[in-house]
Amino acid sequence: MKQKRRPDRSDRSAVMFYALIKSGSVIYLNAKSTVVFESVILNIGSHYNSNDGVFVAPRKGVYLFSWTVSSAGSKYILTQLVVQNRIISNAGETDMDAVYHSASMTALCRMQKDDHAFIRTTAYGGEHAIYSYDQRPRSSFLGMLVHNEN
Repeated sequence: MKQKRRPDRSDRSAVMFYALIKSGSVIYLNAKSTVVFESVILNIGSHYNSNDGVFVAPRKGVYLFSWTVSSAGSKYILTQLVVQNRIISNAGETDMDAVYHSASMTALCRMQKDDHAFIRTTAYGGEHAIYSYDQRPRSSFLGMLVHNEN
């Protein structure tokens, strides 16, 4: 009887994270500043750093990222997903007439092992304001490996 070969699963472990900006926070950031989502809800594989807001890809593959940013009153927030100094996508809100406003984006991108991904404010304007409250949309960032290319 021929023995079946088991697939090597050593590089197939899950990679995913979900982090929030803590509730009750108002953060003011200059242009091109990294947004740090410091309250980690899930970090399977420990590849998201809640101290600097950067995710490091553990292996080559296609990754999905999604983020929501909220602001209020006459403030605006414009952000972008950056992977290896390349802008992948943007999300932001400039509706200064709304009491609370938020924007979300989801993007897929190919990453190499040890590539860095993070959310930062855009070069547009001066001070960006991020709000995060339980009663309103929470500012959050998530990412996961959806296709392993090793």
